Amino acid sequence: MQLIDKKMQMLFPTPMFSGKVSDLGACDRVEKKLREMQKSGQGLKHNFGDFAFLTADDIHTLPEMKELADMIMNESGQVLDLYKIKRDSHYITNMWANITHPNHRHHMHIHPNCLFSGIIYIKAPQNCGPTLFHDPRINARLIEPTYTEINTFNSAALTVPAEKGLMLIWPSYLAHGVEYGTSKNDEDRIVVAFNIMIRGTIDRRTARLELK
Repeated sequence: MQLIDKKMQMLFPTPMFSGKVSDLGACDRVEKKLREMQKSGQGLKHNFGDFAFLTADDIHTLPEMKELADMIMNESGQVLDLYKIKRDSHYITNMWANITHPNHRHHMHIHPNCLFSGIIYIKAPQNCGPTLFHDPRINARLIEPTYTEINTFNSAALTVPAEKGLMLIWPSYLAHGVEYGTSKNDEDRIVVAFNIMIRGTIDRRTARLELK
């Protein structure tokens, strides 16, 4: 006797969306503006010693960032549609950029009070720090067998190499950080990060929210 009509169903997956900017010149234009801001001291005070420059979190309001912000709005709208999220509209809650040493590491963290988060690599030197994502299922590693190989079914982490023009979007609950890079030079690693939220009414019996 054997089992027939077998199938596998993915339960509670955490998708990550990725794509490449069609015009890499847009990355160069963004870098030019960021360099101007860096030179004029338009950054924030911070506690991360390896950050060469960190902007305020409203750069999506700058005219020079409009083409990037418009693309983020379009792509995040498609993600929201895929999720079938009812809303009046959606918006970028905040958007910022950081310039770091290529081998800089950033601790694992999440972005509260938003639905989706993302990054765009503006400049990515060879072998600079990749972005690391961790399995959000808190009980998934209660028993840790020895695996003959690591694949998408048993892995606890995903490492995404940095690549100029690559954009990633993921649910904001997903823990992420930056691993140490192994770059042989001191060329800067530049990333623009953003968060997405919706406007509208969430009607639930337990709690009604007005998101404006």
